[in-house]
Amino acid sequence: TLAGAGLDVLLVERGPYLPVEDFNFRVLDMSNKAGYLETTSGHRTLLYQGNGLGGGSLIYGAVGMKPEDFVFDEWRDASGVASINGAALEPHYEHVARELSLTPQTKVLENRSNRIVREMASALGRPEGLVVVNRYTGGCAGVGLCNFGCGLDLKGNMTNSFLPVGLATGKLTVLTECEAVRVVGRRGVGGFQATGVEVVVREHSTGREVRRATVSARRVIVAAGAYFSSGILLRSRELPGRESVGRKIFLQPHAQVFAMFDEPVTRRGALKGDRYLPFNGVPAIYNFTGFLREHNFWWLASILFPANLASFVSNLPPAEHYEVMRRFHHTTSITLTLKDDPARSRVRLKDGRAQLEFRESERDIENLRKCLVTAARGFLAVGARRVFLPLLRPPKIESEADLKQIEKLKFGYDDLILYSDHTSGGNPYGADERRGVTDEWGRVHGTENLYVADSSLFPTAPGVNPSWTIMALARRVASHIVS
Repeated sequence: TLAGAGLDVLLVERGPYLPVEDFNFRVLDMSNKAGYLETTSGHRTLLYQGNGLGGGSLIYGAVGMKPEDFVFDEWRDASGVASINGAALEPHYEHVARELSLTPQTKVLENRSNRIVREMASALGRPEGLVVVNRYTGGCAGVGLCNFGCGLDLKGNMTNSFLPVGLATGKLTVLTECEAVRVVGRRGVGGFQATGVEVVVREHSTGREVRRATVSARRVIVAAGAYFSSGILLRSRELPGRESVGRKIFLQPHAQVFAMFDEPVTRRGALKGDRYLPFNGVPAIYNFTGFLREHNFWWLASILFPANLASFVSNLPPAEHYEVMRRFHHTTSITLTLKDDPARSRVRLKDGRAQLEFRESERDIENLRKCLVTAARGFLAVGARRVFLPLLRPPKIESEADLKQIEKLKFGYDDLILYSDHTSGGNPYGADERRGVTDEWGRVHGTENLYVADSSLFPTAPGVNPSWTIMALARRVASHIVS
């Protein structure tokens, strides 16, 4: 948007450029190559983010969702800003959809895993909660490993959509393997004025620092995600109001529930050269949101690969673990997502490094308990012989009577296999400094020319996959700067 309007733009990216050929569908390889792992303090929950040119779009599941109306109501109440809602963002949603080939899925694409999700919705008495999703692809081949990058280049991401468009203008320059450390600037008549960004050039393979430099700019836009954007702003020593930065990060954490069936759910894949391609179809064509408003959770069919199942059933004795893995193709999984409201959540700096102090709320634990019970009940109702829960010491679930064990369990995030790639909040927009770090256009309060344009703008967790809304809000910020 900025380059297209004739502005000179420099994009600073911590990770490397990864050509399509590097996406080899080897999941253990790609999770380290395209992704970056952090944890909350105490190593309680994994935080997974993109680590390459294209950011989170390299590793997202290609699902586009809009928040439900009640979420925009929450944002209005929390921020005091009434002008940001579904209708106001619609032109930006439409633009993003065109650029990324956002395509409504159809029942024709339904594989066995998706059929199970559909049947579960009916069995739980919430068929209206089944939502057909949009996906960032105009021609998916159905390999089913979207979260590890698409080696066929059929998934819409930044490197095959917005970045080429920007580069074609001649106004966009990209620096890879270059980390933005902090914003530099000075106090002016109208408040803090950003003059540039301090950057560190690193070798991606070793992390070795090659050199430091300061990039000068008339405007600075921080868009490194909720966690890293907060770190950049906290390191910016001259910035006013830093005490408000990085408060209330939402994880919107994920867990997986596996189930085993008598009949096969997936089939063996195909070897193409040295690459094993599952070809089990589009991973998720439905979202089940039947309990989102009531209990703050939703789910969809997971991507499926043996290493994932192996880790989630690692509590089993060796012989039993072997038998479960031997029947891998008789299993399926759903990914649960919790719209959270943590009791304590804040980014702080420790020796200059961002760290997320986090403590889940009792309400979130009870909603997660309800989610586990409901998911297990749904699987059993559609024929699952056994359900595997994401607890480090899970009860054995083979019948409705076994669900009472989940209801009695005492657990926290320490006792679960949880991860988050939906982090948001920390620098929310608000009508004034008391309600937010930025104004409704992403400009940091008390500054003249410093903006935020990523998921950290969200006043509360979005309750759905956030990518479409992140891009819509970012375009809204950019359009305001242009105007």
